[in-house]
Amino acid sequence: MSTLRTEEMTLNMGPQHPSTHGVLRFVVRADGEVMREAIPDVGYLHRSIEKIAEKVGYRGFMPYTDRVDYVCAMFTNQGWGMACEKLAGIEVPKRGEYCRVIATEFNRIASHLLSVGAMAMDIGAMTPFAHVIREREMINDLIEELCGARLTFNYMRIGGVAWDLPPGWREKALAYLDHFDPILEERPEWPHGRPPRQRSPHAR
Repeated sequence: MSTLRTEEMTLNMGPQHPSTHGVLRFVVRADGEVMREAIPDVGYLHRSIEKIAEKVGYRGFMPYTDRVDYVCAMFTNQGWGMACEKLAGIEVPKRGEYCRVIATEFNRIASHLLSVGAMAMDIGAMTPFAHVIREREMINDLIEELCGARLTFNYMRIGGVAWDLPPGWREKALAYLDHFDPILEERPEWPHGRPPRQRSPHAR
């Protein structure tokens, strides 16, 4: 009686990503349907971004950085700017630093909203996702007015930011914060599911 002989195969899985953007690759060693080993090739970027960086120079690479993490694009812009500033010994003006912090903090809130909403949806709670997307869109309105984009924000520059806050933007940002702050305190025990809101003096 003969036995069936098999041999291991080395397979390439990926590059792949839950959002199909190709940032992870596995080299898989398989014996039929049994996976013997999976070696991750992390840090893989399908856009050849490293080679692009070699061609476009320090300043020219800034708009490519926000494509690395478009959920938190302001931070990737800022990280590249800070690295270049450290290499070149450039000091960012204080107002430029303030503009950077304000922009990145709004991006951080928007990013966390998306994370929390998606997590809730993944475990079966659909309604919270609609609420957090509503708030994220309001923040995107502010960021769009600031830099002209709603996803791949390109506001940072080596040495500071592209431009100052537009006229009236400060008041709109403060009004949104007054709107957003009580939302963080929403609890089921409040009547109608939310605490009473105080109208902001900055609201239109």
